[in-house]
Amino acid sequence: MHERTYDSVTVVCVTYQSRELAESLAERLRPFPQVIVIDNGSTDGTAAALRQLLPHARVLQRETNGGFGKANNEAMAQVRTPFALLLNPDCSLPADSMEVLMACMDRYPSAGAIAPQSWRASGRPQKSFRPAFYEKLPRQAYLPPDGTCSAQWLNGCCLLVRTGAFHQIGGFDERFFLYYEDDDLCLRLRRAGYECLIEPAARALHTGGASSSPSASLSLFKAFHYARSRHLAICRYRGRGAGYRYLAKTLLAAAPLCLGYAVVLQRRHAMKWLAWGAAAARALLEPPPAKLAEQEASRRAHAPAKRPIDPLRRGWAPRQTLPLNEDQPAEQ
Repeated sequence: MHERTYDSVTVVCVTYQSRELAESLAERLRPFPQVIVIDNGSTDGTAAALRQLLPHARVLQRETNGGFGKANNEAMAQVRTPFALLLNPDCSLPADSMEVLMACMDRYPSAGAIAPQSWRASGRPQKSFRPAFYEKLPRQAYLPPDGTCSAQWLNGCCLLVRTGAFHQIGGFDERFFLYYEDDDLCLRLRRAGYECLIEPAARALHTGGASSSPSASLSLFKAFHYARSRHLAICRYRGRGAGYRYLAKTLLAAAPLCLGYAVVLQRRHAMKWLAWGAAAARALLEPPPAKLAEQEASRRAHAPAKRPIDPLRRGWAPRQTLPLNEDQPAEQ
Protein backbone atom coordinates (compact mmCIF):
# COMPACT_ATOMS: atom_id res chain seq x y z
CA MET A 1 0.00 0.00 0.00
CA HIS A 2 1.21 3.50 -0.79
CA GLU A 3 2.86 5.36 2.09
CA ARG A 4 0.44 8.27 1.73
CA THR A 5 -2.48 5.92 2.43
CA TYR A 6 -0.79 4.58 5.54
CA ASP A 7 -0.12 8.08 6.85
CA SER A 8 -3.59 9.51 6.34
CA VAL A 9 -5.91 6.69 7.45
CA THR A 10 -6.75 5.22 10.85
CA VAL A 11 -8.68 1.97 10.94
CA VAL A 12 -11.44 1.97 13.58
CA CYS A 13 -12.95 -1.38 14.55
CA VAL A 14 -15.66 -2.04 17.16
CA THR A 15 -15.68 -5.53 18.68
CA TYR A 16 -18.12 -7.37 20.90
CA GLN A 17 -17.72 -10.99 21.98
CA SER A 18 -15.41 -11.40 18.97
CA ARG A 19 -12.70 -13.66 20.47
CA GLU A 20 -13.22 -16.29 17.77
CA LEU A 21 -12.37 -13.66 15.15
CA ALA A 22 -9.31 -12.26 16.95
CA GLU A 23 -6.65 -14.13 14.95
CA SER A 24 -8.17 -13.40 11.53
CA LEU A 25 -8.96 -9.82 12.51
CA ALA A 26 -5.39 -9.20 13.65
CA GLU A 27 -4.11 -10.62 10.38
CA ARG A 28 -6.34 -8.25 8.39
CA LEU A 29 -5.45 -5.18 10.46
CA ARG A 30 -1.70 -5.85 10.72
CA PRO A 31 -0.78 -4.02 7.45
CA PHE A 32 -2.30 -0.78 8.80
CA PRO A 33 0.09 1.09 11.11
CA GLN A 34 -2.68 3.20 12.67
CA VAL A 35 -5.40 1.07 14.21
CA ILE A 36 -7.89 1.72 17.01
CA VAL A 37 -9.90 -1.23 18.26
CA ILE A 38 -12.59 -0.46 20.81
CA ASP A 39 -14.16 -3.40 22.60
CA ASN A 40 -17.77 -2.94 23.70
CA GLY A 41 -17.67 -4.68 27.07
CA SER A 42 -16.87 -8.22 25.88
CA THR A 43 -16.52 -10.94 28.50
CA ASP A 44 -14.77 -13.49 26.27
CA GLY A 45 -11.27 -11.98 26.30
CA THR A 46 -11.50 -10.22 22.94
CA ALA A 47 -9.54 -7.14 24.04
CA ALA A 48 -6.75 -9.11 25.75
CA ALA A 49 -6.31 -11.33 22.70
CA LEU A 50 -6.08 -8.37 20.33
CA ARG A 51 -3.54 -6.61 22.55
CA GLN A 52 -1.34 -9.66 22.26
CA LEU A 53 -1.93 -10.31 18.57
CA LEU A 54 -1.83 -6.68 17.45
CA PRO A 55 0.68 -4.89 19.70
CA HIS A 56 0.92 -1.72 17.57
CA ALA A 57 -2.83 -1.05 17.79
CA ARG A 58 -4.57 1.05 20.42
CA VAL A 59 -7.02 -1.35 22.03
CA LEU A 60 -9.64 0.43 24.13
CA GLN A 61 -11.91 -1.56 26.41
CA ARG A 62 -15.28 -0.29 27.54
CA GLU A 63 -16.76 -1.67 30.75
CA THR A 64 -20.24 -1.95 29.22
CA ASN A 65 -21.78 -2.32 25.79
CA GLY A 66 -22.71 1.22 24.84
CA GLY A 67 -23.80 0.42 21.30
CA PHE A 68 -22.14 0.60 17.91
CA GLY A 69 -22.41 4.38 17.48
CA LYS A 70 -21.18 5.29 20.95
CA ALA A 71 -18.14 3.02 20.65
CA ASN A 72 -17.27 4.44 17.23
CA ASN A 73 -17.60 7.99 18.52
CA GLU A 74 -15.24 7.29 21.42
CA ALA A 75 -12.68 5.77 19.07
CA MET A 76 -13.06 8.57 16.51
CA ALA A 77 -12.31 11.11 19.23
CA GLN A 78 -8.76 9.73 19.22
CA VAL A 79 -8.28 9.73 15.44
CA ARG A 80 -5.66 12.26 14.31
CA THR A 81 -5.58 11.40 10.61
CA PRO A 82 -7.63 13.11 7.86
CA PHE A 83 -9.51 9.88 7.15
CA ALA A 84 -10.81 6.92 9.11
CA LEU A 85 -11.84 3.50 7.86
CA LEU A 86 -14.75 2.17 9.92
CA LEU A 87 -14.43 -1.59 9.56
CA ASN A 88 -16.54 -4.41 11.02
CA PRO A 89 -14.60 -7.29 12.62
CA ASP A 90 -15.96 -9.73 10.03
CA CYS A 91 -15.05 -7.53 7.05
CA SER A 92 -11.79 -7.23 5.14
CA LEU A 93 -10.56 -4.67 2.62
CA PRO A 94 -7.55 -5.54 0.42
CA ALA A 95 -4.75 -3.00 0.07
CA ASP A 96 -5.53 -2.29 -3.59
CA SER A 97 -9.17 -1.53 -2.72
CA MET A 98 -8.01 0.81 0.04
CA GLU A 99 -6.02 2.68 -2.59
CA VAL A 100 -9.10 2.89 -4.81
CA LEU A 101 -11.16 4.42 -1.98
CA MET A 102 -8.44 6.97 -1.24
CA ALA A 103 -8.20 7.90 -4.92
CA CYS A 104 -11.96 8.42 -4.94
CA MET A 105 -11.65 10.74 -1.92
CA ASP A 106 -9.05 12.72 -3.85
CA ARG A 107 -11.30 13.01 -6.90
CA TYR A 108 -14.31 14.18 -4.91
CA PRO A 109 -13.31 16.66 -2.16
CA SER A 110 -16.99 17.06 -1.28
CA ALA A 111 -17.30 13.39 -0.32
CA GLY A 112 -17.88 12.82 3.38
CA ALA A 113 -18.09 9.02 3.19
CA ILE A 114 -17.26 6.39 0.58
CA ALA A 115 -18.13 2.70 0.71
CA PRO A 116 -16.71 -0.14 -1.38
CA GLN A 117 -18.90 -2.78 -2.95
CA SER A 118 -19.12 -5.59 -0.40
CA TRP A 119 -19.17 -9.23 -1.42
CA ARG A 120 -20.11 -12.40 0.43
CA ALA A 121 -17.78 -15.39 0.64
CA SER A 122 -20.11 -17.15 -1.81
CA GLY A 123 -19.31 -14.56 -4.46
CA ARG A 124 -22.69 -12.83 -4.22
CA PRO A 125 -22.77 -9.01 -3.98
CA GLN A 126 -24.09 -7.55 -0.73
CA LYS A 127 -26.39 -4.55 -0.85
CA SER A 128 -23.94 -1.70 -0.34
CA PHE A 129 -26.06 1.32 -1.23
CA ARG A 130 -29.72 2.24 -1.68
CA PRO A 131 -32.14 5.16 -1.33
CA ALA A 132 -33.12 6.33 2.15
CA PHE A 133 -35.02 3.78 4.22
CA TYR A 134 -38.25 5.79 3.92
CA GLU A 135 -38.12 5.91 0.11
CA LYS A 136 -39.74 3.30 -2.12
CA LEU A 137 -37.03 0.71 -2.66
CA PRO A 138 -36.44 -0.96 -6.04
CA ARG A 139 -38.06 -4.39 -6.30
CA GLN A 140 -35.45 -5.89 -8.60
CA ALA A 141 -32.53 -7.89 -7.25
CA TYR A 142 -29.57 -5.83 -6.13
CA LEU A 143 -26.89 -5.26 -8.73
CA PRO A 144 -23.58 -3.47 -8.07
CA PRO A 145 -23.35 -0.13 -9.88
CA ASP A 146 -21.06 0.11 -12.90
CA GLY A 147 -19.46 3.33 -11.72
CA THR A 148 -19.06 5.69 -8.79
CA CYS A 149 -22.51 6.75 -7.56
CA SER A 150 -24.07 9.01 -4.97
CA ALA A 151 -26.50 7.42 -2.51
CA GLN A 152 -28.61 8.23 0.53
CA TRP A 153 -27.41 5.13 2.40
CA LEU A 154 -24.10 3.29 2.43
CA ASN A 155 -23.48 -0.03 4.12
CA GLY A 156 -21.64 0.72 7.36
CA CYS A 157 -19.69 -2.55 7.46
CA CYS A 158 -16.81 -0.83 5.65
CA LEU A 159 -16.88 2.93 5.35
CA LEU A 160 -14.11 5.43 4.62
CA VAL A 161 -15.05 8.74 6.24
CA ARG A 162 -13.52 12.19 6.15
CA THR A 163 -12.65 12.80 9.80
CA GLY A 164 -13.50 16.49 9.72
CA ALA A 165 -16.91 15.85 8.18
CA PHE A 166 -17.64 13.14 10.75
CA HIS A 167 -16.88 15.49 13.63
CA GLN A 168 -18.67 18.43 12.01
CA ILE A 169 -22.02 16.63 12.13
CA GLY A 170 -21.37 15.22 15.60
CA GLY A 171 -20.56 11.65 14.58
CA PHE A 172 -23.06 8.87 15.11
CA ASP A 173 -26.26 9.60 17.01
CA GLU A 174 -25.76 7.42 20.07
CA ARG A 175 -29.49 6.91 20.57
CA PHE A 176 -29.25 4.38 17.73
CA PHE A 177 -27.81 1.55 19.81
CA LEU A 178 -27.71 -0.87 16.89
CA TYR A 179 -29.05 -0.59 13.32
CA TYR A 180 -30.02 2.54 11.36
CA GLU A 181 -27.02 4.45 12.70
CA ASP A 182 -25.47 4.30 9.22
CA ASP A 183 -28.73 5.50 7.63
CA ASP A 184 -28.78 8.47 9.99
CA LEU A 185 -25.09 9.26 9.52
CA CYS A 186 -25.37 9.34 5.72
CA LEU A 187 -28.52 11.46 5.74
CA ARG A 188 -26.96 13.99 8.11
CA LEU A 189 -23.77 14.13 6.03
CA ARG A 190 -25.86 14.94 2.98
CA ARG A 191 -27.80 17.61 4.90
CA ALA A 192 -24.47 19.17 5.83
CA GLY A 193 -23.49 19.38 2.14
CA TYR A 194 -21.30 16.30 1.86
CA GLU A 195 -21.72 13.51 -0.65
CA CYS A 196 -21.98 9.82 0.21
CA LEU A 197 -20.51 7.68 -2.57
CA ILE A 198 -20.35 4.01 -3.49
CA GLU A 199 -17.16 3.03 -5.31
CA PRO A 200 -17.66 -0.42 -6.87
CA ALA A 201 -14.06 -0.61 -8.08
CA ALA A 202 -13.13 -1.17 -4.42
CA ARG A 203 -14.15 -4.60 -3.16
CA ALA A 204 -14.63 -5.65 0.47
CA LEU A 205 -15.32 -9.16 1.70
CA HIS A 206 -18.02 -9.25 4.38
CA THR A 207 -18.86 -12.52 6.09
CA GLY A 208 -21.97 -11.01 7.66
CA GLY A 209 -23.40 -11.87 11.07
CA ALA A 210 -20.03 -13.14 12.30
CA SER A 211 -18.90 -10.16 14.38
CA SER A 212 -20.15 -11.90 17.55
CA SER A 213 -20.66 -15.51 18.54
CA PRO A 214 -24.27 -16.49 17.71
CA SER A 215 -26.75 -17.26 20.48
CA ALA A 216 -30.48 -17.07 21.15
CA SER A 217 -30.04 -14.17 23.54
CA LEU A 218 -27.98 -12.26 21.00
CA SER A 219 -30.64 -12.82 18.33
CA LEU A 220 -33.30 -11.41 20.66
CA PHE A 221 -31.03 -8.50 21.55
CA LYS A 222 -30.44 -7.61 17.89
CA ALA A 223 -34.10 -7.94 16.92
CA PHE A 224 -35.17 -5.73 19.83
CA HIS A 225 -32.75 -2.97 18.86
CA TYR A 226 -33.65 -3.26 15.18
CA ALA A 227 -37.28 -2.42 15.95
CA ARG A 228 -36.31 0.27 18.45
CA SER A 229 -33.92 1.96 16.01
CA ARG A 230 -36.42 1.77 13.16
CA HIS A 231 -39.00 3.54 15.29
CA LEU A 232 -36.49 6.23 16.18
CA ALA A 233 -35.50 6.70 12.53
CA ILE A 234 -39.12 6.92 11.38
CA CYS A 235 -39.88 9.55 14.03
CA ARG A 236 -36.85 11.62 13.09
CA TYR A 237 -37.36 11.58 9.34
CA ARG A 238 -41.10 11.02 8.86
CA GLY A 239 -42.58 12.55 12.02
CA ARG A 240 -44.09 11.31 15.27
CA GLY A 241 -47.37 10.31 13.65
CA ALA A 242 -45.59 7.89 11.33
CA GLY A 243 -43.66 6.60 14.30
CA TYR A 244 -46.80 5.85 16.29
CA ARG A 245 -48.38 4.14 13.28
CA TYR A 246 -45.32 1.90 13.05
CA LEU A 247 -45.64 1.03 16.75
CA ALA A 248 -49.34 0.27 16.42
CA LYS A 249 -48.83 -2.04 13.42
CA THR A 250 -45.96 -3.84 15.16
CA LEU A 251 -47.91 -4.36 18.39
CA LEU A 252 -51.01 -5.62 16.58
CA ALA A 253 -48.97 -8.10 14.56
CA ALA A 254 -46.50 -9.24 17.22
CA ALA A 255 -48.65 -11.48 19.43
CA PRO A 256 -50.46 -13.53 16.74
CA LEU A 257 -47.35 -13.89 14.57
CA CYS A 258 -45.15 -14.86 17.51
CA LEU A 259 -47.68 -17.49 18.56
CA GLY A 260 -48.20 -18.71 15.00
CA TYR A 261 -44.51 -19.16 14.31
CA ALA A 262 -44.08 -20.92 17.64
CA VAL A 263 -46.84 -23.40 16.78
CA VAL A 264 -45.17 -24.31 13.47
CA LEU A 265 -41.78 -24.48 15.20
CA GLN A 266 -40.32 -21.52 13.34
CA ARG A 267 -38.26 -20.48 16.34
CA ARG A 268 -36.22 -17.76 14.67
CA HIS A 269 -39.29 -15.88 13.40
CA ALA A 270 -41.12 -16.34 16.70
CA MET A 271 -38.18 -14.82 18.60
CA LYS A 272 -37.99 -11.96 16.13
CA TRP A 273 -41.63 -10.99 16.59
CA LEU A 274 -41.36 -11.40 20.35
CA ALA A 275 -38.47 -8.93 20.39
CA TRP A 276 -40.19 -6.52 17.99
CA GLY A 277 -43.32 -6.50 20.13
CA ALA A 278 -41.31 -5.88 23.29
CA ALA A 279 -39.47 -3.00 21.60
CA ALA A 280 -42.75 -1.43 20.43
CA ALA A 281 -44.31 -1.75 23.89
CA ARG A 282 -41.30 -0.14 25.52
CA ALA A 283 -41.25 2.70 22.98
CA LEU A 284 -44.79 3.63 23.99
CA LEU A 285 -43.57 4.21 27.53
CA GLU A 286 -40.64 6.43 26.50
CA PRO A 287 -40.74 10.12 25.56
CA PRO A 288 -41.21 10.43 21.78
CA PRO A 289 -38.01 11.30 19.89
CA ALA A 290 -37.95 14.70 18.26
CA LYS A 291 -38.30 14.95 14.53
CA LEU A 292 -34.99 15.62 12.83
CA ALA A 293 -36.16 18.86 11.24
CA GLU A 294 -37.06 20.28 14.63
CA GLN A 295 -33.82 19.12 16.21
CA GLU A 296 -31.60 20.66 13.53
CA ALA A 297 -33.55 23.83 12.75
CA SER A 298 -31.16 26.07 14.66
CA ARG A 299 -28.09 24.56 13.05
CA ARG A 300 -29.49 24.91 9.54
CA ALA A 301 -30.51 28.51 10.19
CA HIS A 302 -26.93 29.46 11.02
CA ALA A 303 -25.20 27.25 8.44
CA PRO A 304 -27.31 26.76 5.30
CA ALA A 305 -26.44 23.45 3.70
CA LYS A 306 -25.49 22.95 0.10
CA ARG A 307 -28.28 21.20 -1.77
CA PRO A 308 -27.29 17.53 -1.98
CA ILE A 309 -27.39 15.81 -5.33
CA ASP A 310 -30.48 13.79 -6.08
CA PRO A 311 -30.45 10.28 -4.59
CA LEU A 312 -29.95 7.29 -6.83
CA ARG A 313 -33.19 5.44 -7.39
CA ARG A 314 -32.56 2.96 -10.20
CA GLY A 315 -29.72 1.06 -8.53
CA TRP A 316 -27.07 1.96 -11.09
CA ALA A 317 -25.49 4.91 -12.88
CA PRO A 318 -22.86 4.93 -15.63
CA ARG A 319 -19.59 6.52 -14.64
CA GLN A 320 -19.72 8.96 -17.53
CA THR A 321 -23.05 10.40 -16.33
CA LEU A 322 -22.08 10.75 -12.68
CA PRO A 323 -23.57 14.08 -11.49
CA LEU A 324 -20.73 15.03 -9.17
CA ASN A 325 -18.52 18.09 -9.02
CA GLU A 326 -14.93 16.91 -8.67
CA ASP A 327 -13.46 20.34 -8.15
CA GLN A 328 -15.74 22.06 -5.66
CA PRO A 329 -15.02 21.16 -2.02
CA ALA A 330 -17.82 20.76 0.46
CA GLU A 331 -18.87 23.81 2.40
CA GLN A 332 -17.17 24.00 5.77
